[in-house]
Amino acid sequence: MRVLILSGTGFIGSAVIHALAGHEVIVFHRGHSGANLRGVQHIHGDRADLALHAPAFRSIRPDVVVDMAAQNAGDARQTIDCLRGVASRAVVISSVSVYRAFGRMIGTETGDIDNAPSTELSPLRVKLFPYRGPQPRRPDDPRRWLDDYDKIPAERAYLAAPGLTASIVRLPMVYGPGDPDRRIAGYVERLRQGQAIRLTNTAAAWRNARAHVANAAHAIALVTLRGAGGEVYNVAEPEDFSEHDWIEHIDKEASRLGAVQIVPDEASDGRPAIDEFPPNTNFAQHLVMDCRKIRRELDYTEVVEPAKAIAATVRCIIRRQE
Repeated sequence: MRVLILSGTGFIGSAVIHALAGHEVIVFHRGHSGANLRGVQHIHGDRADLALHAPAFRSIRPDVVVDMAAQNAGDARQTIDCLRGVASRAVVISSVSVYRAFGRMIGTETGDIDNAPSTELSPLRVKLFPYRGPQPRRPDDPRRWLDDYDKIPAERAYLAAPGLTASIVRLPMVYGPGDPDRRIAGYVERLRQGQAIRLTNTAAAWRNARAHVANAAHAIALVTLRGAGGEVYNVAEPEDFSEHDWIEHIDKEASRLGAVQIVPDEASDGRPAIDEFPPNTNFAQHLVMDCRKIRRELDYTEVVEPAKAIAATVRCIIRRQE
């Protein structure tokens, strides 16, 4: 199969390329990274000027386009327009953040706590652009892009596009070596320095869906090769560790040089190390996903066992720190 990947040289995208080994892969990116990706064709350009590259895409005639980085409806529509006459099928990478449970957790949605795992048919958030504050971030703020981030309108644009069949992959928090959000590295550094990780009672019990980057990439590759058009697929590892147990697994691999310290919910310094969550995040609302659909329909299973994935990630982080 001939696969065109848009913005495919980052943390997850490069793993997707590896998961698609044996297929013809073309990657569109800015050229700032990806020099070590072998066996793929590169097209350099900026996503903001995507239409300029439509002739090159048309000459490739991809069987499917994988959009790794559509942040909102504007990104999606620009890509859809560019793909007209180029490809008839797309795979769109989305996020657990589309679900109403996420909105309740960060305080943008009302209603009672519901900790049932979100299925592909679970209610989505009503309030769009969940990371926008009362005032826009400054133009020079490195997190300015979060003001315009929302996967819900991106999904809707793709699913409604005439002449284009889209499949949606909703990812949890993805971890592994090279994770730019440092979902494990931040904890490893503190543990190796002998610092206790302080968590409130509620934060310690908080359950969160996660996936190692190789497992997330394998799922994306399966949907790319065999996924049904118009369908949504959740992806996450089978056990949703509490934050306390997650850190315990990390600490075990870091030679137990630190510890978890449970503090009262009133404490101000007992939050999980997840920078994008606002101060009023309610960790009584868990963020878990039901992933039976992709396992049943596409025979998905993890290519790296979660326990081994955590261990390998911690060891890689320690090597880089030494």
